[in-house]
Amino acid sequence: MWKEIKIESWHEFNDVISHLHYNEWIFRGQRNSVWDLQSSLYREIQKVIHQPTNTECVTIENKMVNEFYSSSHLYSSLEFQAPTNGNEKDWINFRLEPLSVMQDYGTPTRLLDWTCSPYIAAFFALDGAEDDFSIYALNVKEIEEYDNNRYGDYFFHYKQAIFSPETISELFIFSYDPYQKNERLRIQQGVFLVPSVINKTMDDILKMYNIRGNKMNGNDVTYKLIFNKENLQDYWYKLKQMNITHETIYPGLEGFCRSLKLHILL
Repeated sequence: MWKEIKIESWHEFNDVISHLHYNEWIFRGQRNSVWDLQSSLYREIQKVIHQPTNTECVTIENKMVNEFYSSSHLYSSLEFQAPTNGNEKDWINFRLEPLSVMQDYGTPTRLLDWTCSPYIAAFFALDGAEDDFSIYALNVKEIEEYDNNRYGDYFFHYKQAIFSPETISELFIFSYDPYQKNERLRIQQGVFLVPSVINKTMDDILKMYNIRGNKMNGNDVTYKLIFNKENLQDYWYKLKQMNITHETIYPGLEGFCRSLKLHILL
């Protein structure tokens, strides 16, 4: 379902992404082009449970979230207040917001990191790449419209149901932009994709969206740009000219120290 495009030059990359509207598309870079799109939580659980059920995955997720709620105040001033107005959107944000913080600081979660910038996605695809690497592009506007049409007013109800230990039968994804953003998320123009179940890959879920080729309702929705590792150094040059380096992607001393390894490449 992903339309694969071999990228042989920076010019070809710019030509492809120039047609993808900023407010409709999001991007994810992966340093190996053969990797599946799956959450870090699903990947880690599979190491200890063969073919885990969604109920098992959600139970583990809830244990981690509860421990985070109980002790995160020891390390951060962030507060997570349960909504009192009964608003479904606020309640969903309350459940997802700790996951976004946990993800940023190294906890495996159901969330998948994406960005609104194809160039920042290129940075993450390049960083650590030893083989051909890739950038996924997804039209979240079309995905959202499809779900709004098939679920209607029940969509928020289904979003709430994903946190229940019982297995949810509906397969869908939705984008999530946290109310509280940290510095790193803002710098990286980050956004998350949230799967309705944890024990499925992104491709498994996207099969439910009636995508033919890479189109849905006549519109492009999926691309996979595959880059040749032989041009890796040239792509780093291009990103550095745009001031996209570790120093600008990661705030503070961490980013500066990470950026020093570019002296090996450039």
